[in-house]
Amino acid sequence: MLDYGAQARNVFVAPSLTQAAMPVIRACLSAEPDGLRSEESQLPGFKPALAYWNQRHKIAASRDRILALSEAVGHPYDLWPYQFAQLMAAVLDFRPEVVLELGRGYGNSTCAFAEAAHQSGGGIRVVSVCNSEEWSTVTVPRLRQVVSKEWFKSVQAIRGDILQFDYGKALSGVRSAMLFWDAHGFEVAECVLGGILPLFAPVDHVVLMHDLSDNRYLSREQMEYGPNGIWKGNNWSGPRLQLGVIDTAVEQAVASLDFATRNHLTLDSADHSYHTDLSPDQKDEMEASLGNLFDTQGHWFYFTLNEHPGPYTFPHFVKPSLQPAQTERNRQ
Repeated sequence: MLDYGAQARNVFVAPSLTQAAMPVIRACLSAEPDGLRSEESQLPGFKPALAYWNQRHKIAASRDRILALSEAVGHPYDLWPYQFAQLMAAVLDFRPEVVLELGRGYGNSTCAFAEAAHQSGGGIRVVSVCNSEEWSTVTVPRLRQVVSKEWFKSVQAIRGDILQFDYGKALSGVRSAMLFWDAHGFEVAECVLGGILPLFAPVDHVVLMHDLSDNRYLSREQMEYGPNGIWKGNNWSGPRLQLGVIDTAVEQAVASLDFATRNHLTLDSADHSYHTDLSPDQKDEMEASLGNLFDTQGHWFYFTLNEHPGPYTFPHFVKPSLQPAQTERNRQ
């Protein structure tokens, strides 16, 4: 196992950024409460690249299972096999008592977390909250051809409103947790930052955010507007937002960067960790042993309040009132 504490953190700011943008990047990459980052500052307890490296043998041994699960879900473009492996490695290495997944769809990431929980031999629960029904109606019947009944025992797949779910009950007594934030919109962001993170703050945790890429590792062509106007909110029609080192089309990039800046937290990418925390020899070994389950691109960011002891500031969040039709559905 590699020692997290022995790795020095290397923050790189793309030279193309304007001077006007630099204070924003320094603020979001700052680890110190006063906004000044010392050379020794680093994100404690978790680094994507080190998790990937530490768990490379388990990932290699699980190759056939990972590809079978991905094929059963049938939507590889939602989560590439290398991302599936990265998420598995993150859970196996961090070993949270609970993985809280917001947004499930057909369940690619749900399968990654469930497989990691299954391989851990117990002690990890996966709580997945999403309004979609495809997991139970489409994916689970396919998965039954691949996995046993025991495999599903760690998974609590809830079809429900993310804004209404009782997170306090789900996280009661938990000492460590991982949040996979894959549901979009400012309303969900307010729920995460104002409703969920205050529950995470006292325990060991890490927050992973899907659908955010690191533009330090994009081509010049990918930075172009092309035929698009400016980004005005996510509708998957083409416009992208470039915010510091973040390339995205989803709203939580704005909200999470604002939150990280206010709380002097490091918001960094898995991509940057894979590029800078793995040596060339390590990358070569992983590419040889993992094949298409290894890549230095991840397209997800991460942060933790454990970076410093606080105090923290959280946005105010109040659960929206249920409409009569929603209330009746919830009783059924």
